[in-house]
Amino acid sequence: MTIALPPITDNTPAANMQSSRRFLEHATLELAKEPPERLQASEKGWGAISQAVKAVGKDRRWRSNAHRRTHAILNQIIYEQWDGTDTATELRKDFLAVQALHTNYHDNVSDVPTIQAGIQSAQRLVDWLEQVRQDGHQPAVIKDENVQARLAYLLEINHLDQDVIDQVIPIGKKSDDGFKKDGQLGRAVSRARAGKELHGPYATSRGMPRSENDKDGDDDNGGSNPHEDGRGNRPSPRPRPSGPTPAGGQPTFTPKSKKNGASIIAAKLGETSQLRDAAVDTAPRSGRERRKQGKPWRGGQQPTKVNIRM
Repeated sequence: MTIALPPITDNTPAANMQSSRRFLEHATLELAKEPPERLQASEKGWGAISQAVKAVGKDRRWRSNAHRRTHAILNQIIYEQWDGTDTATELRKDFLAVQALHTNYHDNVSDVPTIQAGIQSAQRLVDWLEQVRQDGHQPAVIKDENVQARLAYLLEINHLDQDVIDQVIPIGKKSDDGFKKDGQLGRAVSRARAGKELHGPYATSRGMPRSENDKDGDDDNGGSNPHEDGRGNRPSPRPRPSGPTPAGGQPTFTPKSKKNGASIIAAKLGETSQLRDAAVDTAPRSGRERRKQGKPWRGGQQPTKVNIRM
């Protein structure tokens, strides 16, 4: 063995890449045995990809504790780096071959040449992921709902309302160094849930217009929320009709200001206070006064005097 196992307490991305290289080495050795250890070689080939993807995910603070997350991270990185190119197609083919290794470990359905080809695909993917970590993340743009949903899953905000997701990571939003799960994201989510304006890298509350009539982002139907315009602003509440309906059949609208509303509340509170003060002034203040006014006892029955001699 030429690649050592990282210490048990080392959970850094570099340690994950080291484990990935070690798994690749083990896969080749298992397949070279007589007879070949096909199942062990297959699972170690899958383990190499799992560890490499985990390293890339940790760079972005994405969890990769499940197979579904491994698939989502790899697909997201391929999309950011090579979307729409032949390289992306080749990388996805390699990933399918590595997935077949994991299936073979459980079902024992692949022969030695197929496993060998899968290990070579795993080798190419690990090399590419290591290069991604060295070069850094490329600018990423959320181009459609599928990318938005995948990012929401990786950022662990997919449980929130779609309106909040549309404000934090709207379609059309661009990130120069990749979308990360960090404190800025958490603050943006909190402000979006509270209906406040977003700041920092999440200041843009809406992305590209979603309708043909909203090319400039000003159309009322540009955002995903029908209650907001293209810039994420909610319209003013519609005033309620007041007063009698005129002969034309349309009610007249007289919006009330906050000042008028406060005055009405103050007046009602004043009336309540006056009534309370009047009730306090006329109420008897002791039992003797209640007897003078002929008022009954509060319990409805006068208590019986009991003389206790010691």
